[in-house]
Amino acid sequence: MPRRITHRATWDAPAETVYAELVDADHLRERLAELGGNDPALLEHAVDDSGARLRLRHSVPVEFLPSVVRRFTGDDLVLDRHETWTPRAGGGYDGTFEVTVRGLPGTMSGTQRLSDNGGGAVSEVDGQATVSVPMVGGKIEGVVVEQVGNLLDAEDAFTRRRLARG
Repeated sequence: MPRRITHRATWDAPAETVYAELVDADHLRERLAELGGNDPALLEHAVDDSGARLRLRHSVPVEFLPSVVRRFTGDDLVLDRHETWTPRAGGGYDGTFEVTVRGLPGTMSGTQRLSDNGGGAVSEVDGQATVSVPMVGGKIEGVVVEQVGNLLDAEDAFTRRRLARG
């Protein structure tokens, strides 16, 4: 049974400013260097007036993974992440994400939304993780959802530091 992924963050900047930071190539490269684990990469970066298409690779080091996950991955948990963003009429941005995990028969996918909220902004992620492995799939999904939640928290903290620098 798929596991739900939800994440919410508030920002002290308008959605347009947060979006510009989130899709900035330098920001993404620096974030990957700090948080991306072994061999991180910005594989695709296309941003124009119609939105953004991003592909990133990052990993969770093997020492942070339980043995049930290591049995399938053999090494680091490598995440290949594809994101899209489009401007929403009236303000804000809507997006999608899809993540594949190398060595695991499963995916994560869902939607993301960035909206103005008073003097700042709010971002929301809603999706699901599915791992199709009999007997242990649910346990692996739980680990993946936990690791993704930790990664999103760390990415938010990184972005807040960058925004504060101006």
